[in-house]
Amino acid sequence: MILKILLVAFVILFIARVLFAKKLKEMGKAADRTLNLFLIAIAIYLGLQMLVVYGMS
Repeated sequence: MILKILLVAFVILFIARVLFAKKLKEMGKAADRTLNLFLIAIAIYLGLQMLVVYGMS
């Protein structure tokens, strides 16, 4: 269940990052860096989860 929630959050944040790139620049580097770090953390978790799930099969 948490994997599905994280996957949806990743997709939503990625789309928001693309659509609101100009607005994030106006908000400053802190907001941009926070969003980037969150996206990276979710991507790493999803990658590790994929390795665990498909590595066991």
